[in-house]
Amino acid sequence: MSSVNVWRKREERYRLLGTECPRCGRRFVSPRLVCPFCRAEIAALAEEVFPQVAPPADTGTVVASVIVPSYNAAATIRGTLASLAAQEIDRPYEVIVVDSSDDGTDRIVAEEFPWVRLIRRDRQTDPGTARNLGIAQAAGEVIACLDADCVAPRDWLRRMLAAQREGHQVVGGAVENGNPHSLLAWAGYMGEFREFLPVGKPRTVRHVPTCNIAYHRSVFERFGGFPTRFYPQEDLLFHWRLSHHGVVIWFDPSIRVRHHHRARLGPYLAHQRRIGRITARVLRLTGEEGAFLARSPLLALGASPLLPLVKWGRTLGVFWSQAPEVLRTRLLALPLLLLGLCAWALGFVEGAWGPPLHWVDGEGLTWQRV
Repeated sequence: MSSVNVWRKREERYRLLGTECPRCGRRFVSPRLVCPFCRAEIAALAEEVFPQVAPPADTGTVVASVIVPSYNAAATIRGTLASLAAQEIDRPYEVIVVDSSDDGTDRIVAEEFPWVRLIRRDRQTDPGTARNLGIAQAAGEVIACLDADCVAPRDWLRRMLAAQREGHQVVGGAVENGNPHSLLAWAGYMGEFREFLPVGKPRTVRHVPTCNIAYHRSVFERFGGFPTRFYPQEDLLFHWRLSHHGVVIWFDPSIRVRHHHRARLGPYLAHQRRIGRITARVLRLTGEEGAFLARSPLLALGASPLLPLVKWGRTLGVFWSQAPEVLRTRLLALPLLLLGLCAWALGFVEGAWGPPLHWVDGEGLTWQRV
């Protein structure tokens, strides 16, 4: 069969199985939210999902603002803020904590770190909303994000600012395990941060978690803030939007933070299940890799026994090639990793069978640190 006939057959199949973009009229094979040719649907999604938020006018005195969302972080907030107080930088910067705790975190911040700007919320606030509230009050040209269960080394902010001065609008760094004596912490670390290990050369990527990232203030003025009903994948969805507008993230593995992970089985499994559920619903919105499963509940259910093994194998492959010492010294964490991935797969199936996330208010807002 000639190449022309092959193309005609393929084009006919596209017409039968594909979706036609109402804006540009072109067809593409799998039904996706975003047309891969004109991507016109992103604007409509942006109006619904991404809130308008912009920092105030630059005061000219603060070079950077560090936003720390916190909820019940009394066990870790001291280490986070102490590390920010020790930053080796010769220009003024500010730290803004947006807290909605009921465990006394706000008292720790107010009494022991009076130089920190504290924004107090009376009810539990998801991280995306908390960051947006902090961004709206931030005066810095660079807005950096650090979680309340992370510790930053002394050169963290200096390295972020240096990369920004080199012309990178968004700069992210690597994540290390902050409680290495816990096997559950290692399981959580391997399952969530395999793509952000402190190895390799600086490079452009499409996503870095918001526990270690910095944005030029113009990014929020142009694209709005973080979606507020997508925890713990609000940063993934925000960066998806940036990537479709040509904004890339500069990933520098030498910019590191230590992340404190869940060390109790119940919260660990609940968090993994929540990640799987929200991941499926985000994929249903964005049409990225894996969307065919997220949009096909029966396929997701049928594939659920294999999903943990596939992700487990991929994770082992990444660590074997980039950090083999972790596998050699933490073998007992691997069964716990697989158990967590089973919980993730269960959540993924739930997300595939559930309604689209943007129809469900308040979904996934529980994010207590344990």
